[in-house]
Amino acid sequence: MKTIFFSSLIVLSALLAACAPAAPATPAAPTSVAGAYLTLEYADAASLRNQLAFGTLQLAETPNAVSAEQAQALLPLWQAVIVLSGDETTASEELTAVQDQITLAMRPEQLQAIASLKITNAQLSAFYAEYGIVLPTPVPGVTKVPGSGGKTEEEKAAAQATAAASGITTTGTSAGMAAKTLLFEKVIEYLSGIGG
Repeated sequence: MKTIFFSSLIVLSALLAACAPAAPATPAAPTSVAGAYLTLEYADAASLRNQLAFGTLQLAETPNAVSAEQAQALLPLWQAVIVLSGDETTASEELTAVQDQITLAMRPEQLQAIASLKITNAQLSAFYAEYGIVLPTPVPGVTKVPGSGGKTEEEKAAAQATAAASGITTTGTSAGMAAKTLLFEKVIEYLSGIGG
């Protein structure tokens, strides 16, 4: 008799638990600090890191321009981005951690101004074209860079010659690396001019 009673009690408890309202779902936290300010939720959105870099350049000569004090804090962080970008063993979490530090070094108004620009891969392609680097047609949400495969040795040599003729400082061993870091190098150049 006790067995039937306890079995019935367990079944009843299970039924009550199944009928209980579910706990409200908590919204997912952004995967990065930058994600709290910037979004990828628009057509042809550039990566968060590229939005921060290009946006920083776009803030020049506006009320939200980077201050000398900020430039001193941001300069080593952007230099770290270049170093980490060139290391094949770098985990994406490491780059995200530096990106978060960059975000925290900026004022909320600056980040809101960058977010309002809705920076796209097409804008970045135009930026690179100013320096003689032609990027493949962008895929939404992904900034492609040359040197990522599919080129003959002659095409690679021609791309390197074009980069050298344009006066691009190469931080890696290929034109692809120069293209990958050009935007960040321009941010460093800009910040050096402010802070130094």
